[in-house]
Amino acid sequence: MARPTSIEDVRAMAYFDSLSDGEAHRFARELVARDYLAREFVVIEGEPARGFYYVRSGKARIFRTATDGREQTFRLAGARDTFGEVPIFDGGPNPATVEAIEPLEVVLVPAESVVRLARTDGDVAMALLRHFARRLRSFTELVEQISLQTVQARLARYLYQLAREEGVQTENGILVPREITQQDLASLVGSVREVVSRTLKVMEEDGIVEVRRRDILIRDLEALNRLL
Repeated sequence: MARPTSIEDVRAMAYFDSLSDGEAHRFARELVARDYLAREFVVIEGEPARGFYYVRSGKARIFRTATDGREQTFRLAGARDTFGEVPIFDGGPNPATVEAIEPLEVVLVPAESVVRLARTDGDVAMALLRHFARRLRSFTELVEQISLQTVQARLARYLYQLAREEGVQTENGILVPREITQQDLASLVGSVREVVSRTLKVMEEDGIVEVRRRDILIRDLEALNRLL
């Protein structure tokens, strides 16, 4: 069972930095904490949006499903990240599905609470606008990568960023966690599992990576960077 919400949850979200302690305490009472098991859906594409979510712990993937069943993963959301802000302000349904890829603890911030604050607190409104601007830039980059880059380059970019952000240096290279399946990875780089599998195999044969059951060893980070 998720622990109750508190002012610490409010303070963890930069949107609400301008709130006084009293305002933050009152706002915390409007939040809802929830736990999800791995592979449980947090929100489903097309359903009404209740608000946005702050990730206390765990990791989730955000994706859309095409009519032919293929999935495109937009990004992974980890601890201290947020997702689901857009439909709060355009009144539409959830634009994507969010699935826990490991045990996940989130805090739901109700839509009506966010809208009320955005209307009455200019600092909150500006913080939300800055967030939307950053997210728009990231989606522009995603479209560019899928449209103009090869699968190998997209896969190399993901592994390179993962190594820089979460990798652990070892004697043999940089060890990165393998938290998602090859199917999830294919969805993330805009491809299919078979192509990603072949691409990883080529990288292994070239001595760049070593794919293991629970992790991936980046043997040559510079060679990986040259593939971007």
